[in-house]
Amino acid sequence: MLFTVFVDLIGFGIIIPLLPFYTESVGGGPAILGLVIAAFFAMQFVFSPIFGRLSDRVGRRPVILGTLVLSIAGHLILSVANSLVLLFTARILAGIASGNLSVAQAYVADRTTPQERARGMGLIGAAFGVGFAVGPVIGGTFAPFGLAAPALAAATLAATNFGLAAFILPESLAPEGRRKGGMRGRTSFRDAVRRPAIRALLITFCLVSFAFSGIPVAFPSLGIAYFGLGTTELALIFVYIGVIQIVVGTAAGRLARRVGEERLVASGTVAMMAGLAAVPWIANVNAYVLLTGVVATGVAIAFPLVPSLVSKRTPPHEQGAILGITQSLGSLARVPGPLVAGVLFEQVNPAAPFLFGAGLMAIGFAMTLLVYRESRRDALTRATAGPTEET
Repeated sequence: MLFTVFVDLIGFGIIIPLLPFYTESVGGGPAILGLVIAAFFAMQFVFSPIFGRLSDRVGRRPVILGTLVLSIAGHLILSVANSLVLLFTARILAGIASGNLSVAQAYVADRTTPQERARGMGLIGAAFGVGFAVGPVIGGTFAPFGLAAPALAAATLAATNFGLAAFILPESLAPEGRRKGGMRGRTSFRDAVRRPAIRALLITFCLVSFAFSGIPVAFPSLGIAYFGLGTTELALIFVYIGVIQIVVGTAAGRLARRVGEERLVASGTVAMMAGLAAVPWIANVNAYVLLTGVVATGVAIAFPLVPSLVSKRTPPHEQGAILGITQSLGSLARVPGPLVAGVLFEQVNPAAPFLFGAGLMAIGFAMTLLVYRESRRDALTRATAGPTEET
């Protein structure tokens, strides 16, 4: 499953840096580019909970395979896109396919104990980081051969991924779990937010997603304006972010066992808050790189571990549905994030998007404190009830 996510995200990383050129090739400008990106995340928002619920009923494997077929189709259409209609069709299909991340997380939840959950989700974050770092390198390698070449490379990777998954990837959800998922029916957003601990985690995930989605706009803009960074330096910054995701994601399980998941998520939001608040006041490029790493570390902690905490508070037959709702809300938060960051940077002040993001993370930190308090209360209740039950 981790390999499936890794290859899937390499395809994503190949295309994303080249989207401005695909848009320009069919006569679109920055406004159209914004709509193309928004369409991708809008489809992710709509289909993450749908695929999650579907996987609770029919199993994880068929949903993963189906979304890989959609990914292949999206990349192939992009390779021949000579109009805005084909460009939007390609990215809409890719956005629908990207709704499979919630299913991948549910797969990990099926195959891990609660004690191992943080490690499993952290490794998904590490796989994301590898794809984020490797994809742009592959895209840049194929781009000189024409815009069709990177899209065909992404399609080839997706097809290889489908073939390997079809032969190697076993089903993770037992038939009993699928029967319960079918009998349970539709788990709605209202059902999720009625659960206090999950509600606080969903708010935290939305805030982290919103703040993170502005980073690809705010950080490069600041680097260009303050230090005159070029395309090579900015590409290296993104590779640096990907490497941090790999390191932190791999270490997430060990860190969670030492300090606790709730405390670790709280520390991630604090790192983002401190890093974002400090960025506008930096004086040299070394400090810029250092604070980029601080923010990336906070993101690498919060992104996989918030879903891990959600998963641990969810019954097995609802894993796909609840994790789908979580990813859906994160996708929704990522739609306006880049636009808000760009407007604040250009129209208000270069410091504005960073300070705004730091404020959001302060709220996110408050939400993690609520989760920690609830977790401590439950632990005390279990400790108190234990001897009574034995008696």
